[in-house]
Amino acid sequence: MTIGVVGTGLIGGSIGLGLRSASHRVIGFEANADAAKTAFDRGCVDALGSLEEVSQADVVFICVPPSLIAETAAKVCSLKPPKTIVTDCGSTKSAVVTWLDQSGEDLFVPGHPIAGHEKSGPKFASAWMFRGARWILTPTAFTNKEAVKTIEKLVGELGATPVRLDSEMHDRDVALLSHLPHALAAVLVQMAEKLNSTDASGGSWRDLTRVGGVDPELWMQILTTNRAQVASALNEFRDRLGGLQKALEENNDQGVWQFFEDARAAKEKQS
Repeated sequence: MTIGVVGTGLIGGSIGLGLRSASHRVIGFEANADAAKTAFDRGCVDALGSLEEVSQADVVFICVPPSLIAETAAKVCSLKPPKTIVTDCGSTKSAVVTWLDQSGEDLFVPGHPIAGHEKSGPKFASAWMFRGARWILTPTAFTNKEAVKTIEKLVGELGATPVRLDSEMHDRDVALLSHLPHALAAVLVQMAEKLNSTDASGGSWRDLTRVGGVDPELWMQILTTNRAQVASALNEFRDRLGGLQKALEENNDQGVWQFFEDARAAKEKQS
């Protein structure tokens, strides 16, 4: 099978490496010349081509920044043969599903691999990026069922587990499970600037701040394309943390205990 990858950065490059390892031919399109050269030199693609050439593949993965996904999807779908299946790898789904509802493209399968790295670019791509990860698919009511199965098969070849979700549920869930943690990590590392050093830090600091230095342009786009859901999650976080602050200010030791007891009980249910 010939696979097209539009955007050969961290995710697109990793898809290329993984599917080449599974004996597929991969052709890539990358607007950034340096990234394109790195992707080719690292073996992320068998060849580089124009957007029109890449759109002729059997399956096309769109791996561009969130604000460009719907626009790129429209271009690819206008160039592709009738049987080519297209999917995207965006971490928010509302914009692409809105475009999909308007376009009626039944061979487009919205997707989101739950994998990545705090570093960006094809330099950090790897064939094992998706092993053991979940790969969310949010097909609409009119999405071709065989197209979904094809994407699920390729996802499996990458070592990931495909999971189907409603697009609105997806965006609500990732606001809490991914977008809010990235925002909190950013706050923590900014607060640490006033310290002389982080010598007193331990595993909790390392785990909580691992994603504190991510690409600001990418994460601006991710949060603003899921604006309402992220704002709602931030409001709830502020309210819950405000309860802890109030308990501390009022010397309410029982309230502090209850804050962590509620968290312990919730964590136990999620285990």
